[in-house]
Amino acid sequence: TRPALREGFKAMGKDIDKATHQEMRSLVCAQCHVEYYFKTDKDAGKKHYLTFPWKKGTSVEGMIEYYDEAGVKDYVHPISKVEVIKCQHPDWEMYSTGVHAYRKVSCSDCHMPYRSEGGMKFTDHHVQSPLLNIENSCAVCHRWSEAELKARVESIQTKVANARITAEDAIVAAHFDVAAAMEAKATDVELAP
Repeated sequence: TRPALREGFKAMGKDIDKATHQEMRSLVCAQCHVEYYFKTDKDAGKKHYLTFPWKKGTSVEGMIEYYDEAGVKDYVHPISKVEVIKCQHPDWEMYSTGVHAYRKVSCSDCHMPYRSEGGMKFTDHHVQSPLLNIENSCAVCHRWSEAELKARVESIQTKVANARITAEDAIVAAHFDVAAAMEAKATDVELAP
């Protein structure tokens, strides 16, 4: 494994060596498909050291609390002067809070489903969207037709994309609101919330 994954688990007080085979089928993905940053620790002689912000857990709130306490920021927004964290791709963290992880379905169960050839069962190493192989990915657990499954997934994806756009619009407006408040001489204490 990559050291950052092992260290991330240790920071949460978890022993990665106790992960089950099924958990490892997702942890192989969690080596890269996670939120991370590059930490500089001058005392330890480490510069740009890959670090997962999991000391407070893998929830969005836990990672934000970690970043706030550690004083980590990716940049300062030029309009609002707000310190911003740019989350890379917290795929594994988001998966971990969902129903599939709760039901012990691994990333590879959907993105690299099992297949059989010549009486042998093996993991398909062609990583892809489950929608490109609904029969071997989704339909193993979900007993609806392929058309129903695809429509349901696409509906959820559309809902999420629309919510993201709404959130992005609200954040853009908030940056301009903060800038207007600064121009109106709001104090740092008033701007903090």
